[in-house]
Amino acid sequence: MSVAIPCIGFDCPSFLAKPSGVVTSSGNFEKIADQIAEMWSSQSITFGGPLGETLMSLYIVYKECSKADWDGYGATAITADAYEEAIKIIKLLPSSIRMPEIVAEPSGEIGLEWRRGRGQIFVMSVSGRHQINYAGLFSGNTIHGSEYFGETIPSRIIEHLRRLDS
Repeated sequence: MSVAIPCIGFDCPSFLAKPSGVVTSSGNFEKIADQIAEMWSSQSITFGGPLGETLMSLYIVYKECSKADWDGYGATAITADAYEEAIKIIKLLPSSIRMPEIVAEPSGEIGLEWRRGRGQIFVMSVSGRHQINYAGLFSGNTIHGSEYFGETIPSRIIEHLRRLDS
């Protein structure tokens, strides 16, 4: 007699399998499911670690806010382009920079927010159009601007993020 041992957790071969019978008109479900499977199976991400938790938070915000009027006050839907751009930025953050809080913005942008005590905040927003809008408050001094986002995070933004930890 053999005893079947249930497969539990991420080591289960079927854990990352796509559900059968799911039909989508645009294929977005499969694309998102593939991204999540890639993140969870990647050796560079420890599930439950800061990067994994931030990416999961981003996914949840995206899912909850990807329809128009998600806030009941006419908010614009967050697009897949904004979601993908936010993933790219989060993965490019230097390891010396702590992970941000994820916020949905009524304009349809995804906000990445860092706070350190009173009077220390930096927020950047992405919409999927290769532009980062940012604003910061550093002990009464304010900064704001926009930077082009291509393959790397602009050095000016990294400098502002490092100000929070200095």
